[in-house]
Amino acid sequence: MLDYPVRLTPDGGSVIVTSPDVLEAVTFGADEAEALFMAVDALESALSFYVDDSRPLPEPSIQPGLQSVSPSALECIKPGFYREMMAQGKFEKPLSPKNK
Repeated sequence: MLDYPVRLTPDGGSVIVTSPDVLEAVTFGADEAEALFMAVDALESALSFYVDDSRPLPEPSIQPGLQSVSPSALECIKPGFYREMMAQGKFEKPLSPKNK
C-alpha cells in the first residue's frame, strides 16, 4: 500500500494538511477527520500530476509521529502500473493539445 505521511497543522478554525513526500498535495478540513478525508483526494490529484508530466512518482517515506494517508484501492493500482511501464521504458506521454 502507498502510505504517504501527512503533517496536520491547526489554522484558526481549520486543519491544513501537507505531505513531506508529495509537496503538491495540500488541502484542509474543518477538523482533523475531514482534513484526512480531503488529503486522500489531494494525494490522488497530486500523483496524477506526476503521471501527466512523465515524472517518477515520489516514494512514501516513514516519518515517525506523522499520520499517513493512502490513495483509494483503485488509485493504488495506477501508480504501480505507471511505475512498471516507466521501468520497462514503455510509457509514452499521452497526447494533449501541447504535444500534438
